[in-house]
Amino acid sequence: MSAETPSEPTLAHEFDLDPAQARAALGAVRTVLEADGPPRAGGQRLLAVAAATLGLGDDWRAFPPASPAQLASAFPSPAARRVLVDALLIPACIEQAVTPAGEAAVRSFAAALGVRSPWVPVLGPLRRRRVFAVKRQLVRRSPDARRLFARIWAEEGLRGLWYVLTFMLGRYVDPPLAARFRALGNLPTGSLGRAFFDHLVSRGLTFPGEPGGLPERMLHHDLMHVVNGYDTDPAGECELAGFYTAFCPGESFTFIVTVLATFHFGLAVSPAVVTPARGAFDPARVLAGFLRGRRLRVDVMGPWDYWALMPLPLAEAREHLGIADPPPSPGRAAA
Repeated sequence: MSAETPSEPTLAHEFDLDPAQARAALGAVRTVLEADGPPRAGGQRLLAVAAATLGLGDDWRAFPPASPAQLASAFPSPAARRVLVDALLIPACIEQAVTPAGEAAVRSFAAALGVRSPWVPVLGPLRRRRVFAVKRQLVRRSPDARRLFARIWAEEGLRGLWYVLTFMLGRYVDPPLAARFRALGNLPTGSLGRAFFDHLVSRGLTFPGEPGGLPERMLHHDLMHVVNGYDTDPAGECELAGFYTAFCPGESFTFIVTVLATFHFGLAVSPAVVTPARGAFDPARVLAGFLRGRRLRVDVMGPWDYWALMPLPLAEAREHLGIADPPPSPGRAAA
């Protein structure tokens, strides 16, 4: 009989890691962080978060660095190895700069594990702050853009591509659709629809169907901000990136690389409307977003009926999506 699922999920539970695997994973993070010497404040925070979510307690210092050979021995699965190598970009970037030693450490792990990740080569451009090189790789790998255009073509064909062109020119209008979104302002306070209406209005965002408004298929991003309660500041965008990384098919780590480059390094690799920032990647908050995204049971990037959830209270909408907050642990007050 399996153990009861903990009220506060962890990576160790989510991926069914045994103690040896947890120690090896934490050791690999420590190896990358200590490639240039003792970890600084950002690295120490990352190690503390990693140790806790890997089920190893509060003291990361009790677990030594791991070699590439030790990590390879602990994780024979090719899929797990790919996830690990991608994840090692985070300690390489956590201090808002990539060092030659940190990059070399990640490359050593990738070689030992036999992993060819498209993200390891991005460490060099990040280290040199080569915006175009980073941006080119992000555009090539973006699962969001790939799915968007695939849906448009599958559902509407050439007519859909024409709509994309008119949107890009700022000429796409759909008055009935715009009216439907504006009517969300009549829903009760506390409902998902009213919260989404307030989100758009308070940020000066144009409604879908109005000139310059986002296409309806792209609204999942702002809608997930509202559903999850994530702000649209740089830290909130990092949380949402963790959320999407958990469930998006394809190169989902694109979301993490994007926010590391944009909101931790301050590089202008995102669309012009996004203002870069530095130091906004909080490992604990991004991890919480990732673990929440693992519970999602609706493909919010696909053709789902979010209109049915708009009249519901936010808590009930989260329950329908499978991401309702777990009950508090015994002895821990509810938020």
